[in-house]
Amino acid sequence: MKISMGPVLFEWGRAALKDFYRRMAFETAADVLYLGEVVCSKRQGIHLDELEPLVRELAPSGKELVVSTLGLVMSDEEQENLHRLKDLAVGMGLKLEANDMAGIGVGEGHALVAGPHVNVYNPATLDFLQEVGVVRMVFPVELPADSIAGIIQAPRARPVEFEVFAHGRLPLTFSARCYTARAFRLSKANCQYKCGDFPDGLITRTQEGEGLLSMNGIQTMSEKVHTLIGEVARLEALGVDLVRLSPQSRFMPEIVAVWRDTVDRRLSPEEGLAKLAEFNGGEPFCNGYFHNKPGMSYHRP
Repeated sequence: MKISMGPVLFEWGRAALKDFYRRMAFETAADVLYLGEVVCSKRQGIHLDELEPLVRELAPSGKELVVSTLGLVMSDEEQENLHRLKDLAVGMGLKLEANDMAGIGVGEGHALVAGPHVNVYNPATLDFLQEVGVVRMVFPVELPADSIAGIIQAPRARPVEFEVFAHGRLPLTFSARCYTARAFRLSKANCQYKCGDFPDGLITRTQEGEGLLSMNGIQTMSEKVHTLIGEVARLEALGVDLVRLSPQSRFMPEIVAVWRDTVDRRLSPEEGLAKLAEFNGGEPFCNGYFHNKPGMSYHRP
């Protein structure tokens, strides 16, 4: 299986983002890098005009580079940028990861990745998306293994690659409102980029003090880090082509190395999980959705 590095979902700032992608491209064994803003068009990360030079800089690494789009397109300006992203991807011969149906519509006819925010829950939906250009799909994060198997194993007219979100805080949903701004009693229009103060999201807790969710601007994520490293053999048996690791602010090169060694059988799943636990500060993981259980729970293979 290949290892992909999903788009950075947090506000890290321009310099940190570029440095991160350079390290992932030239210092890790990831096979695929997804570039581009998925959460909020206001963020001051890599501007669209800077994306093409960055792609050219990273190309010698030999990684497959993919351009990702917003998960929630809400304005004419965002729609216009969507067209510019598509033109950039097509012009550079890259796939475009569409993260909502607006992206699918704009990219129709070109090589598309249906991102995890495009709701593909059955083979018929995938058949339709393949007709308009989808050559790879990333399963929605809440799909259990049996449903993933049902889609992969269904007969189809065209080949398609299958990617599973395998490590990181689960990207659960988007809202038109910015939760981080509201937490500081700020309007979305005057958010002061407060999400930049929380490089892995703003943790919310229950009244009992237990971690529940992580707020990342307009995005709601899991508080626990999800991992399927114990399920590598099963993912391969299902026919999964790529496992996606979602960027976090610390230990990402080390996490890629552990996944590479586990996928290549230099580490057992148990050894891989133990190493990842060290990078996670001993905090428990979650993987419940994969086992058709509550998403915040963890189940051993």
